[in-house]
Amino acid sequence: MGIVVKDLSFSYKKLSIIENFSFLVKKKEIVLIKGSSGQGKSSLLNIISGLKKPDSGSITCNNVVFNDENIFLEPEKRNIGYVFQDFALFPHINAESNIKYAMSANDVDLFDEAINSLSLKDHLQKMPHELSGGQQQRVAIARSLLRRPSLLLLDEPFSNLDKDNKIRAQELIVAVINKLEIPCLLVSHEISTSDGFIIDHEISLN
Repeated sequence: MGIVVKDLSFSYKKLSIIENFSFLVKKKEIVLIKGSSGQGKSSLLNIISGLKKPDSGSITCNNVVFNDENIFLEPEKRNIGYVFQDFALFPHINAESNIKYAMSANDVDLFDEAINSLSLKDHLQKMPHELSGGQQQRVAIARSLLRRPSLLLLDEPFSNLDKDNKIRAQELIVAVINKLEIPCLLVSHEISTSDGFIIDHEISLN
């Protein structure tokens, strides 16, 4: 099924940010969210993840109701992989523990694939503050994939990556999306047709 958003509205300090917004993202689809700065792209991801509550509307993912007029499912129960703009790594544990935070015990193969694809093998014992911005971003990507999410949310996930790391990260993300058969919502200014990162369609908040 994927994720279905119907008539979603959200305001902040009485200013309407998102109004009566609806869309569908099917399993294995990657959808790019477009909109000018301050248009609500990150707010939309935060609403879907449960970090913000909408004023009205409904969100359903794989027949699980995240939000409607009677239900608000807590963020930790939504099984979402989320790469934040600021990475949101746990500062008190090393890179390996961050990656494995929500990992299933039987996901050793996926862990190995992720750290090899993202060139993290030599950085696993470092604390987040010892990592560069690009390394932190790759750790955040690995962590989001290792939880085997039912939905993937990516907020500027390639902004700190050089060309080679960006391409490898994109290839890994596509492989996991297809393997797990999950929908993906992406906010990014780093996507070009030359990357080979296929966007199934776009939705605009403008």
